[in-house]
Amino acid sequence: MIFLEILVVVMVGFLVYKFILMPNFSTKKVDITQAPREFEELYNKFNELDFLDITISKKRLMLFSIIGLICFMAFLFTFIFTYLNSFNMAFAIIPLIALAITVILFLLEFKKFKVKYSDVIKRFIQLIDPNLTYNNTSYVDEENYYQTACFDNLQLSSLTTKDTISGVTKDNYKFYASNISATSTDENVFNGIFSTVILDKTIPSYTKINTENLEYNTTYALGTTNSLLKYIEMDNADFNKVLHVYSNDRINATEILTSDMLDYLAEFYNKYHVNFQLVFTGNYVYSRFYINQLFTPSFIGNLFNKNNFALCYIIITFILDVIDKLSNNMSNFEE
Repeated sequence: MIFLEILVVVMVGFLVYKFILMPNFSTKKVDITQAPREFEELYNKFNELDFLDITISKKRLMLFSIIGLICFMAFLFTFIFTYLNSFNMAFAIIPLIALAITVILFLLEFKKFKVKYSDVIKRFIQLIDPNLTYNNTSYVDEENYYQTACFDNLQLSSLTTKDTISGVTKDNYKFYASNISATSTDENVFNGIFSTVILDKTIPSYTKINTENLEYNTTYALGTTNSLLKYIEMDNADFNKVLHVYSNDRINATEILTSDMLDYLAEFYNKYHVNFQLVFTGNYVYSRFYINQLFTPSFIGNLFNKNNFALCYIIITFILDVIDKLSNNMSNFEE
């Protein structure tokens, strides 16, 4: 019976971590006051939408959580009381059964909650750009894209993805972004947003941009197949303070990274302090943002965490703006 009590305590602890603690501590915090005025307007518009279904689902989850906590405490109290007084331990089974039923009801409701939460995110994404959509699964070839980007000089042992934003940019380039967790020899090497944009012209070089905080390991700068990459100091002192460029073609790198692009990238980092990497090569622009997991559903606290929505907004608009600026600089590139 003692073993059963330990098992119940471990199970409840796991459920509390997975459904309550982890979702509320899994995303990078940003200074929302720095978010553009357009985000505030969009977020206010978003909050005016009808979310009755998910609000009811959230209340049910809160109710099941409270009932589950009561059943758990009743189980502990009954177990300790019967054990100390040498009563029949069968009395402890009653609150345990009630707890098991409550957990089952909670998990069934949480499954519905995740579906409704996905619909909420989809509506928010389409407010940002009606050409984009969202689903809580992965997209085709993302592992191949990630490996091709050559962010790390590492052989991945696993790569898990979820929460995909997809669509087209205003220049009709295919756009994909998703939460990715990459592991190499049981060590997590990346946890955040990875995006791919497929261009209609070819960039005849490999150019990588890192924020300064990613320079602690040269493999992050040089990648797997790019031993010929060299550091390129750009003609922008403010940019060079916070971002570093590596490329195998200095001329092409400067064609991509115009003064307007350099100013924009430096301003983004200085404003939000989000570590990121960009790779320009072939028909692709890859990027990854070190923000941990975005859009982990949580029924605790504010259902529509403003920090998470602000982070989503600034990252998506950042990628789209970079592609827009790049598109203006691609007149000399081959189709």
